[in-house]
Amino acid sequence: MTQITTPANEVPLRSGFDHYTDPELLADHRPTWNRLREESPVFTSDVAGDRYDLFYLLGYEDNLKALQDWETFSSRSVLYIDQPHQQMIPEELDPPEHTKYRRALSPHFAPNVVRKWEADIRELSASLIEEFKAAGGGDFVSGFANKFPTTMFLRLFGLPVEQRDQWIRWAHQVLRTPISEDPDGKIREGAAAAIVGALAEVIAARRAEPRADLISALVQEEIDGAPVADAPLYAMCFLLYTAGLDTVANVLGYSFRHLAENPGLRRMLVEKPEMIPDAVEEFLRFYSIATTVRVVTKDTEFAGVAMKEGDRIVCPTSSAGRDPEQFPDPDTFIPDRKPNRHLAFGAGPHRCVGSHLARLELRIALEEWHKRIPDYRIADGAEIGEYVGSVAGLTVLPLEWS
Repeated sequence: MTQITTPANEVPLRSGFDHYTDPELLADHRPTWNRLREESPVFTSDVAGDRYDLFYLLGYEDNLKALQDWETFSSRSVLYIDQPHQQMIPEELDPPEHTKYRRALSPHFAPNVVRKWEADIRELSASLIEEFKAAGGGDFVSGFANKFPTTMFLRLFGLPVEQRDQWIRWAHQVLRTPISEDPDGKIREGAAAAIVGALAEVIAARRAEPRADLISALVQEEIDGAPVADAPLYAMCFLLYTAGLDTVANVLGYSFRHLAENPGLRRMLVEKPEMIPDAVEEFLRFYSIATTVRVVTKDTEFAGVAMKEGDRIVCPTSSAGRDPEQFPDPDTFIPDRKPNRHLAFGAGPHRCVGSHLARLELRIALEEWHKRIPDYRIADGAEIGEYVGSVAGLTVLPLEWS
């Protein structure tokens, strides 16, 4: 357990606390976040050294207000320990620049557009499930959860599906490599450069010869009356891929583990598939996976704590989603919970632009899987590890069925 010190008139300090590597979080992060929040809704860490303080905000209201207040809490870097990295647009922009790029992206992920993809998403989900089903069991994470959103991304962007495994490896290096294991950022930089390089080739080809894919649509967008330049377009596509892979894949992993461990709930969703959309919202709350970061733009007081310009706040949605002040009985999974104003997709100007697509993919995966494999269990003796970082997830989920 990280040692806590509380100097007079200051927020508690957990010296050396790092949400990427803390052993208690890695062992079981939801009850650990709960305990930390109960001990203090805000605490600091000195893991960034003398460059700035890190403030962990664990309550729902503090997370919501901070994510909405872009003037005080900037998105110019979403890394908790700053190092050179591939910029993500519009995630790492603030208004008014953010607004320009958000407007260029949003129409391509609007509900009426996403609905047109439903048949393709359903066909893809069904084919991957049938492929997995034929094996009689296996690792759900690598056999289905990672493949599903990645294949959809490659199709939408007009990229070769046979490159799927390489794209998954690159994204995992970018998203999951602890900074403690990559202090100079070379691993992350190398993987990001590979992703951008592959995207750049396709973008150049689509500028010359557009097709009926999302990259072709994006190259025709304009910012300030001119076509989007290459560098920001690379950054937009990089964000769409990295954000879209782990969100859906990891929520699927947690959802199917939960269903494997709770056969009554599983039978309910099989018998009443109309409950799946509400259950998806509860899975998003119950297993919120994102931990995002903002940069303090000015000396301020927030959540009763004095913060300095340049400090950073860390907002774990896993903790916010279990806050009893917002969610009654927060550690109970209630499939038809209403209201359910979770922060799984963030809040404020940076709320996830792909939320409609993510919801659709999650719903279809649950529907199509349970049509084909209604009864399943976690393999005996399975060792299921977790990681936290910027997104939390399962390392493996071995499932089997008769």
